[in-house]
Amino acid sequence: MKALKLFALGAFVLAVIVILVNGPKQRAPKYNAASETRITGVVQEVKQFWCPVNGDEGTHLMLRTNSGVLEVHVAPLRFLQGNGVSFNKGDQIEVVGSMVIYEGHDAMIARKLTRGDATFAFRAPDGRPLWVEPMRAYVR
Repeated sequence: MKALKLFALGAFVLAVIVILVNGPKQRAPKYNAASETRITGVVQEVKQFWCPVNGDEGTHLMLRTNSGVLEVHVAPLRFLQGNGVSFNKGDQIEVVGSMVIYEGHDAMIARKLTRGDATFAFRAPDGRPLWVEPMRAYVR
């Protein structure tokens, strides 16, 4: 009987710890065409890491602008590699995208990016990601 009570108490404590550790987290921001803006800057750093904004390993640019450094969420790495697109430190770019707050700081979700004479699109004007193919009905 005493062992059962200790087991129940241990399970309760473990459940509380799991809930606290995995507690509420910020949801990934969504693209909002109403907050779309255009910025220019120089790439300070290129980062690759799993990103909840696109749900995949994503490419992120730390962009030096006139008002400071801004993190730009570009697109999944596999989408960029599949299209032969990459970015480097020192690239002068212009980004059109949606301004968001992510993890407590200003960030941008890119819709399109221009470097020199080349423009790369990552999202449709409504913000729909171009790397996601629409579901197609199965027809016999």
